[in-house]
Amino acid sequence: MQKICLDLKEFKTIRQQGGLYVDKTKYIYEIFGNGSYFFLARPRRFGKSLLCATLAELFAGNRHLFKGLWIDGSDWAWKKHPVIRLDMSKAASPVATPEEVRGYMVDLLNSSAKHLGLPANTLRQGTPMAMLSDLIAQAKEAFGEQVVVIIDEYDKPLLDVIQDRSRYTAIQEELSAFYSQLKPAEEDIRCVLITGVFKFTKTSIFSGLNNLNDITFKPRAAALLGYTEQEIRAVFADHLAAVAAAYKKTVDEMMLVLRDRYNGYFFGVNLASNELSAGVYNPYAMNYVFAEQQQLDRWFSSGSPSALIKKLTSEQFEALEPARLTMSFSALETSCSPDDMTALSMLYYAGYLTLKHCFNKKVTLGFPNAEVAGAFSDALLPALLQKSVFFVAGLIDEIHDLFCQERLDDLKQLLNDALAPVAYPVLAQPAASAELLPERVYQIAFYYLFIASKMPTTLEDMTNRGRIDIVVEGPRSFYIFELKINEPASVAIAQIKEKEYTAKFRHKGKQLYAVGISIDTAKRSVAELMWERF
Repeated sequence: MQKICLDLKEFKTIRQQGGLYVDKTKYIYEIFGNGSYFFLARPRRFGKSLLCATLAELFAGNRHLFKGLWIDGSDWAWKKHPVIRLDMSKAASPVATPEEVRGYMVDLLNSSAKHLGLPANTLRQGTPMAMLSDLIAQAKEAFGEQVVVIIDEYDKPLLDVIQDRSRYTAIQEELSAFYSQLKPAEEDIRCVLITGVFKFTKTSIFSGLNNLNDITFKPRAAALLGYTEQEIRAVFADHLAAVAAAYKKTVDEMMLVLRDRYNGYFFGVNLASNELSAGVYNPYAMNYVFAEQQQLDRWFSSGSPSALIKKLTSEQFEALEPARLTMSFSALETSCSPDDMTALSMLYYAGYLTLKHCFNKKVTLGFPNAEVAGAFSDALLPALLQKSVFFVAGLIDEIHDLFCQERLDDLKQLLNDALAPVAYPVLAQPAASAELLPERVYQIAFYYLFIASKMPTTLEDMTNRGRIDIVVEGPRSFYIFELKINEPASVAIAQIKEKEYTAKFRHKGKQLYAVGISIDTAKRSVAELMWERF
């Protein structure tokens, strides 16, 4: 089997070592063949740095590295452009000063000049802004071709100091002045690519780049990063067969498992047709699955959503309320300052949520796959329920076993164990918005408990007669939940029957359970739980 180069971000190294590379050069040709200034936001560990490295080698004219790839047979010009590649990932730290960031950029520019073979001390030693201007002009003169500028992780210096307003503002001003030199050098530039995780305000970061083409949501760029299912079946065929054999499944059966666990990122949206692009798999996660031939949750474990959970907690988890998961596309697409970025937008750009539906210029967000849903719920529940990590871990294991064994008589006690004393700061205080009703708070808590128990769970599941509060799919059964506040559980059961919520699942070949839950808001607990088998 062809070698998988885990964690390698250099296209040149992967190709020289005979490593496996998913050919993205057709997308690169179609996007970067024309046009000059591009911006792309994608979650961490999604292949942005590998894209930058690939683009650098392509524009440098190193055709031998692309032998056998799609672009080698195209009409690409293969000119040797000077490439200025700036990795901003190490430009700051949580304790960095603006002066240290400036010093890093000075060193980075001097290193770029040396890499291009320009004479020593050729740049005016001063501000990074003046040095970048010199570097572009001198590289163009030395090579006789327009310059390519690639800036990877532009927002990392800002993210490192995002909790310190004064340092954030000072570093933002440094970066804004630096990036502003790209516009006046337009005649000397063939292509600019700027990548990052978040979309911070254009007026404050890229104030001079009014020609920056944002391809973040463009359908043609949707599969530029990540793996499509067709690519996995074609490029990872041997690895896929090996994983399937390890789990004693056929290739198609294994593909279904992987699709549920790692697929589901939708990056492109067509507002005219209300269509989303095809889904892609997280490449970092899939590389580890195939390299180690087992299911691993490596993408989630490679980072922490702690800052996002703090923001959710400070907003009393309102962003998780079902109705709020639908928002105008313009609100999601528009760049903004960190102060103005909503928790929902942050969850999307960080990769914990993705596009699910589009209609009438509005998009609905949701978890991309089972890996993210389960792991994020694990991280969220201690804050949501005000419980220790160890308590929550034991609780969700018990809930998992309960659904597997269809022991609904034990569910009331487990839910009350989770809720007592129920997330007191959340339920005892009024929500920041009157729209967050008590039922929604409990619905959110139960939803994340069930998701964390590794059971496929749907919130606000739509039927032709209404919305089901929660649906859980167990190994042999579907559980249809209806919640009522200060009303008998029998009212919830009656609603499930009256609106025929079970009809949607009758053809699935599994046992159906209707579960009615009555919440006592005075005691902040489950007062009654009833269930019926269908």
